[in-house]
Amino acid sequence: MPTNDSWLTVRDGHLCFDGADIVEVAGGAETPFYLFSERRLRHNIAGLQEAFGRRSPRSEIFYASKACSNLWFLNVVRDAGINLEVNSGGELEKALRAGFEPRQVVFNGVAKTRAEIAAAIRVGVRALLVDSLHELGRIAAVAAEVGRPAFVAPRIDVHVPTATHPGLETAHGGKAGIDRDAAAEAFRRAAADPGLEPVGLHLHIGSQITSVDPYRQALSNALDLVDEVEAAAGVRLQFVDCGGGFAVPYRESSPSGAAADYFCSRVSLDEYAATICGVLEARRPDLALFIEPGRSIAATSGVLVTRVENEKTKRTRDREGRVVGEERWLTIDAGFNTLLEHTNYRWYFRTIVAARADEPADAEFRLAGPLCDGGDVFAGDDDTPYRRFPAGTSVGDLVVFLDAGGYTLEMMNDYNARPRAGARAVTLAGDVVEVRRRETSSDLFAFDLTPGFEP
Repeated sequence: MPTNDSWLTVRDGHLCFDGADIVEVAGGAETPFYLFSERRLRHNIAGLQEAFGRRSPRSEIFYASKACSNLWFLNVVRDAGINLEVNSGGELEKALRAGFEPRQVVFNGVAKTRAEIAAAIRVGVRALLVDSLHELGRIAAVAAEVGRPAFVAPRIDVHVPTATHPGLETAHGGKAGIDRDAAAEAFRRAAADPGLEPVGLHLHIGSQITSVDPYRQALSNALDLVDEVEAAAGVRLQFVDCGGGFAVPYRESSPSGAAADYFCSRVSLDEYAATICGVLEARRPDLALFIEPGRSIAATSGVLVTRVENEKTKRTRDREGRVVGEERWLTIDAGFNTLLEHTNYRWYFRTIVAARADEPADAEFRLAGPLCDGGDVFAGDDDTPYRRFPAGTSVGDLVVFLDAGGYTLEMMNDYNARPRAGARAVTLAGDVVEVRRRETSSDLFAFDLTPGFEP
């Protein structure tokens, strides 16, 4: 079995996740489906609490609910004792439904509607993270209409490169945040408006950051700005929110010769915490530290279970059409409708054949999803287009995608009219429970209207 993850074990040749035999679970669940581990989720949260709490007693963790906002998942997060970051009115509603107090919530986002802002102010969220000077004015206007003050923390683009996927870089001239040269003006306006109370400064440099250096530079830049904006606006801030982005090791080693590989991370939570807390303690120990991890909490808490539905062998040819080899193909029942990041960002997820977990994975296969789209083909292992599975892998086998708990359940869609997958979870007691039902064919047209064609 090609992994060192202690949460994955083999029993009678079958892959087990947190003790649950995946082949047995699949016997009572239609594939594809997600399988979460409550114990692993709590373990991930406890690791962050220990790493940051030990170094910064005033630190607070706000789980980035966009990574997975399933209600069961959010209930576990709340019960584990941390807070929540939301990015929409829908995520705010889910947070409240899961039992979070408004003071446990910060509201992020680059295009908040007036209705979302009003809802956040009415319930009394901890802070609205402000994306622009225009949005600051919108929040002030809505606060006046609602008749309640809005606590705000402008989000500043601190212009720090991160060497992650370009789509995941958020603080180096991208769409998010206020330009650093406008930071003082943002805080001056907030301090001057009777309906606004500036309480903190927010930054977030991206996702899957595999080095501590960008955090050191980003927080240093942010603290320079804190000094500047406090002097300019005559305020004293309560916190600095440095976002999340702590990387997950999707690969255990980089392909040979790879100059940079954001799928392979060797940075521990302790190293992130030591860097971030160290900079803050040296410069502004009076400020509380907020962090917003999402991927590092959710990703390793879940796997995706799919089934091989088709197989074939195709010849490969050179530019002149001469046959130069053969490729074995496996087609599974989950594509980018279920695992969007695999195509959206060419994301890499390790895979294991569930019923062959004790067999050598020494045969090469091309692995593809079921969708009517030529791009629905999974990235291969190392720097090849091929996945390595046991040679006998064939139709009916279960293929398990590891580290699939984050940014996956949230991104599902019903392309090709395929019902979205359900989800199950292994509880602390070892029971497997359903936490999201699989959609039915009726769900596919539940919102469709047919004016002029009614029976």
